[in-house]
Amino acid sequence: MKIYIASRFHKKEEVKKLYKLLKNKGHEISSDWTLHKRIKPYKENQEMANKYATEDVEGVKNSDIFIMISDNAGTGLYTELGVAIASYIQFGKPKIYIVGDHKDRSMFCFHPSINLKNNIAGVLKKLGS
Repeated sequence: MKIYIASRFHKKEEVKKLYKLLKNKGHEISSDWTLHKRIKPYKENQEMANKYATEDVEGVKNSDIFIMISDNAGTGLYTELGVAIASYIQFGKPKIYIVGDHKDRSMFCFHPSINLKNNIAGVLKKLGS
């Protein structure tokens, strides 16, 4: 299965470890944003912001499984969640999971397409990983 994990940029190392684990279990990563460099402020790096935003939206749309690691802040991961919900409504995929302590931060976390889990282990169990 193709998997996309949305998270805050500062959790990049955690996501890299998850990607490695998932790849070892035979899954594919639809788009690996952990390879991106920090480009804030975006206004000063508009070309890279355009490239990264396009890659990440396509990665979400092309995934079979979307996992969001919730956080008490951040904006990009919630934008990616919106893309995942819209894709699910239109195409019936990806299957969407939100994990972590802040999985109730937005009303969209309660959309009927969302599966809430306390931690990533709950998702990995569902994936058979």
